[in-house]
Amino acid sequence: MHIRCPLKRKMKQLAYFLTAAVFLLSCMTGYAADPATDLLMYLPFDEGQGKKAEDTSPNAFVGDIKNAKWVEGVVGQALHFNNGTVNFDPLKIDHPDEMTIEFWFKPDDEIEGGARIDLLYRLIGGGRPHITFNRGGVLFGFYFATQGVELEALTNYDKFEPEWYYFVGSQSKKTTWMYINGELDSEAEAGGDVRMDFGDQGMCIASNQGNGNFFNGIIDEFKIWSVAFTEDDVVASMEKTLAVKAGGKLTTTWGKLKSNSSRP
Repeated sequence: MHIRCPLKRKMKQLAYFLTAAVFLLSCMTGYAADPATDLLMYLPFDEGQGKKAEDTSPNAFVGDIKNAKWVEGVVGQALHFNNGTVNFDPLKIDHPDEMTIEFWFKPDDEIEGGARIDLLYRLIGGGRPHITFNRGGVLFGFYFATQGVELEALTNYDKFEPEWYYFVGSQSKKTTWMYINGELDSEAEAGGDVRMDFGDQGMCIASNQGNGNFFNGIIDEFKIWSVAFTEDDVVASMEKTLAVKAGGKLTTTWGKLKSNSSRP
C-alpha cells in the first residue's frame, strides 16, 4: 500500500516555486550586467531640449551637442544629426578589462559604400575603439584594440537601409563580437585586456575627432559597459528596450520600427 507523504509533496511544491521565482527574476533583471557597478555611460537622449547630453550612469558625464535636433526615438526622445556630433572631454576612467558598447541608430539614407562615416570616435587624435562605415573598402566595422594590438570585427551586411538597427560591440579578453539586431554579425579574436582610449582622448558620437565624417541620422539609447555581453545579454537588452516601446508587444514593435523608414 502506497502512503502519500505530505512533506515530500510540500518539498516538491517548494522546488517548483523556487524554480519559477529564479526564472521570473532573470526575466526582470534582463541580463547579468549590473547597472550600479558595470555601467560606464548611459545616454538615453531624453532631454528633449538644450545643447547638453547627460549621462545617467553613476559617472554623470556631460556632452556638448552640435547640429542635432530632438526627435522621437526607439524609447522616448533621440538625437537626429545633420552634420552634427556630441563631444565629450576625456572621460577620466580606467581601461576596463572587458567592454560592451550598445546603441540604436537609423541612417537618413541607404549606406552601401561611398565616403567614410564615423558613428563613434575619439575626440582627440587616433586610437580605439571606433565604429565606422566605409573604411578602407569595408562597409561597416567595429574597430577595437587590446593593450598590444589594434583589431577589427567586420560586417557581413552588404547595405544598411534607412531604418532602425540595434548595434552591440562586445569585447572580452579572448574574443570580440559584433551583433546587429540581436544576431551575431561578426566575431574576431582579441587576446588581451581592452584598450579604450575615451578616458584619455575623449569621445564623439556621429563624427570623428575633427568633427567630420559625419553620420546623418538618428542615434538613441547609447551605453558603455565594463563587462562583455553574452548572446543572451544582447537579446535581453534588445527585448527590454522594445518592451518599453511596445508595452510588451515586441514583435509588433520591431516590425513597426523596421518599416518606419521615413525621416523625422
